[in-house]
Amino acid sequence: MHKRATLERMTVLFRCRVEKPLLKKVNSVTQRLGTDTGEVFRIFLAEIARTGRIPVRLALEPAEAAVSPWEQRAETLESFYDESKAW
Repeated sequence: MHKRATLERMTVLFRCRVEKPLLKKVNSVTQRLGTDTGEVFRIFLAEIARTGRIPVRLALEPAEAAVSPWEQRAETLESFYDESKAW
C-alpha cells in the first residue's frame, strides 16, 4: 500500500484530445509491439527529457517551406484517414 501511495504522489494525469482514427491505429501498432499507447508516450516523454530533443523530425523540406504549419498539420492528420496508405 505504501508503494502505491508514493507512486501516485510522483505521477500526474496528463490528458489530450486525439482523433479517434489516429488513436485506433496507434493502439493497433503498440499492441503488436507488446505494449500500449500510454507506455509508448511515457517512453517518448522520457526521451525528450533525456536528450533535450524531440525524437522525430519536424523540419520542413525546402519545397514545403511555403506551406504554413497549420496547413502541414492538416495534411498530416488527413493522411491518417487515407485508407489507401499502408502502415
